[in-house]
Amino acid sequence: MSGSNMFDLTGRIALVTGGGTGMGRCFCEGLAEFGADVAIADIDEDAAKETAGLVEKAGRKAIVIKTDVTKSSEVENMVSETVKQFGKIDILLNNAGAIMGLNLIHETPEELWDKIIALNFKAAFLCTKAVIPVMQKQKKGSIINTASVGIVLPGDPDMKGSIYDAAKGGLAVFSRKAASEYGRDGIRINAIAPGMIPGTNFGAERKKLRGNDTTAADKLQHRISTIALGRPGKPEEIKGIVIYLASDAASYTTGQVFVIDGGMS
Repeated sequence: MSGSNMFDLTGRIALVTGGGTGMGRCFCEGLAEFGADVAIADIDEDAAKETAGLVEKAGRKAIVIKTDVTKSSEVENMVSETVKQFGKIDILLNNAGAIMGLNLIHETPEELWDKIIALNFKAAFLCTKAVIPVMQKQKKGSIINTASVGIVLPGDPDMKGSIYDAAKGGLAVFSRKAASEYGRDGIRINAIAPGMIPGTNFGAERKKLRGNDTTAADKLQHRISTIALGRPGKPEEIKGIVIYLASDAASYTTGQVFVIDGGMS
């Protein structure tokens, strides 16, 4: 293992949730570019098929599995179908997530809390639970969870994302604890915490919810000005950390949370 071979994913099978759009699509592309075949899970089957086309354009195999990752039966089907089609799962990327509503805590209906936690935290638990036995049999695997820079930054009073950030904070702790539980099975578990990445569903959702609130828009521009690199990031700028964590280059890396935010934090 040396040089560029450290990052070679040839022969590996990756399962990516939320792979139809945004960062998930970029992750699928990146994994394929480095040699992995990819199972693309998304509730939006048409979007996932578009991503599959990009994976195939990179010369790799792709399958699409329509999945609601908040439902255990669908997650179990997703995992069994991936194993049926590809024989194994080397990489699980728990990427599915979204912000739903920008309410203050006292204005948040219990049902909305449940939805936010289910998609942004519970789903990763369900997917990890289903994939762990597959990786235990292989005695090797890499699980990568997508958290958020919000886990290390104070709450944003203009964006009101405390529940979303709480879910992602739970996911970060889950990643670290799970890594300690399954390390001796040869399974590495890490998390990434992206910063401001407008080219994602998350960024689009926040913009939609903000609407014509010019004050919030001005404050958003101020927030951008505090980023050390002076700009938001692009989905493709998160590819590298995923390739690293998926590959043998990270063979001694587990239980870590990588903040990729252009210096915002």
